[in-house]
Amino acid sequence: MSSAKLARYVQRMNEICAAVAAHDLDKVLEYFDDECVVVNGVGGTVGDKSALAPGFEEMFATFPDWTPRVAASFLEGDTIGVLFEVTGTAGGTGPKVTWIGTGYSTFDPETLKIVRDVYFMDEAALEQKINDAAVTG
Repeated sequence: MSSAKLARYVQRMNEICAAVAAHDLDKVLEYFDDECVVVNGVGGTVGDKSALAPGFEEMFATFPDWTPRVAASFLEGDTIGVLFEVTGTAGGTGPKVTWIGTGYSTFDPETLKIVRDVYFMDEAALEQKINDAAVTG
């Protein structure tokens, strides 16, 4: 495995995280190839790049301070698997919570754009965490 390639892909993922934290959806989408295949592991749906925008917009509305960061990564070929640590305040006024998400992004090594993106998040666990924090907070 090339440590230089891993570093380059982790840097791209960090750039995406920074654009997400800034709520710059246009910038986020620039990192994805126009023909990107998007797999939502939560809902089991497969779509194209246009499937990304509604999910990001929903998270921006739900967590105005949504901030993901790369906590761990693994590279196989041109696919990076990432464990994200994510923080956010529900509704902007609710409890601040931390949760994990996972994703697998396959890069075009020439353009460094993501050509396949697969992500998973335990939405039920996140909702429970928010509810628990609201009760104890």
